[in-house]
Amino acid sequence: MGAIDIREGGAIPEKQVKHLFAALGWGHYDALLPQMLLNSTFVVSAWDEARLVGLARVVSDGVYASMLHQVGVHPDYQRAGLGSELVRRCLAKFAHTHFLLTIDDPAQASFYDRFGFTLAPNAMFRPRER
Repeated sequence: MGAIDIREGGAIPEKQVKHLFAALGWGHYDALLPQMLLNSTFVVSAWDEARLVGLARVVSDGVYASMLHQVGVHPDYQRAGLGSELVRRCLAKFAHTHFLLTIDDPAQASFYDRFGFTLAPNAMFRPRER
């Protein structure tokens, strides 16, 4: 593993994102990938030379609320602080807004606790229609 380069911007080849998402077990997003990145307000990624090894994205109105999505680091690169750096950059960019976050696994909550996220009993969720 070489030096990791952190980049901002969503111009990431779809093939790279598909490889990362497959490694994370997120293949169900494949058909949505191009539009997900294109319509994100902010995308930050981690690269080992030409290999995408981490990604996080934010959708925000830029004034009141932001939502953190798809924070993921390739399993070969986890536990090296990359996920934390991606989250820190997202939070810094939109520090003036409230942040929302959905998690698929309650065990993930402890990771986000350190960034000031708390479980919110007053939230509701409606999954997308398929």
